[in-house]
Amino acid sequence: MAKNPLVSVPTIDEMLGRIEETRARMETDEEFRKELEEGHPSGNPITLGPRLPDAATWAADQVAGASAKADKWLKNTTKPKKNFKEQALAAKSVARFHDSMGKVLTEKRWEGGMANVNESETIAIIEAGGSGVYSSGVSRRKAKIERVVKELHADRLALAASVDGLPVATDADREAKMIANKRGLQAIGKKRRGG
Repeated sequence: MAKNPLVSVPTIDEMLGRIEETRARMETDEEFRKELEEGHPSGNPITLGPRLPDAATWAADQVAGASAKADKWLKNTTKPKKNFKEQALAAKSVARFHDSMGKVLTEKRWEGGMANVNESETIAIIEAGGSGVYSSGVSRRKAKIERVVKELHADRLALAASVDGLPVATDADREAKMIANKRGLQAIGKKRRGG
């Protein structure tokens, strides 16, 4: 059996270009946008529902999900499986944080701050607030969640349409599709940050 040639995976910037092209088409082609938003009952693949929920439903689901999981959040937050202070100070965690924050951490402020954390005190503060602090915090941010989801919705829909068009005949194709999706999400993040 002949080897498959290497599969080309789009870069983050190429995925951003594809997302922008699809968004532009969505703005000018109402039928195309409607198909993306509502799904299509024929063709290959058949979609039985929308590719993504509409922005209002998506935001409402996030708020409802957070509210429904508030007690689980409190339980998991106040009874961690590992000592969060030790985990935060572990070499692997510190290296990851340094990589992300760069110059901010050259003075080792992260390690110095974490060294002063009292784990029992932190958990007591969380327990005193109870699970309502988490759910009410999310609820208070409902307008922000709705705004952000609305901003993300068209880009995520465009990304989904872009990725759906990639080939999936081989394992390499499917791997390339997953990487393209990841890069598309990174492109959306880069765009949102003004990068």
